[in-house]
Amino acid sequence: MFAKLFQPMRKAASAIQAQPVAKPPKTATPEPPAPYSHIAVIAGRHCLAYQGTSCTSCVEHCPIDGAILLEKGLPRIVPAVCTGCRLCQEACPAPQEAIRIVPRPAGLPPPANQTPTQAPKSAFPLLPPRTPVPPPDHG
Repeated sequence: MFAKLFQPMRKAASAIQAQPVAKPPKTATPEPPAPYSHIAVIAGRHCLAYQGTSCTSCVEHCPIDGAILLEKGLPRIVPAVCTGCRLCQEACPAPQEAIRIVPRPAGLPPPANQTPTQAPKSAFPLLPPRTPVPPPDHG
């Protein structure tokens, strides 16, 4: 009685095992980003200073003078000066990503007062921006 019940499942399992498994294509390792190809952006809805808490961590940890300014207690990134070194993001104590590193806009030239050899070293590598994962299709 049970043999007839499980017979369709055995056939399906043997058919699946007989199919060759396709290997995923090999991808090349991504090239490291060019110097000053990124810039910091503050997400006000996550920034502690924008939420009313006194916080100046990003300004204090930024190695480039004038890249982050405090205006009325709120930090502001100066795009023409920011090198995208990511140290402000690492120092940010906000529970969510209040400072994000994004690709430098096409029309914005790299900082004039910096050269690639002056870029501050970070303990963390600069990663490409996250790509959103689409929700599963349940239909």
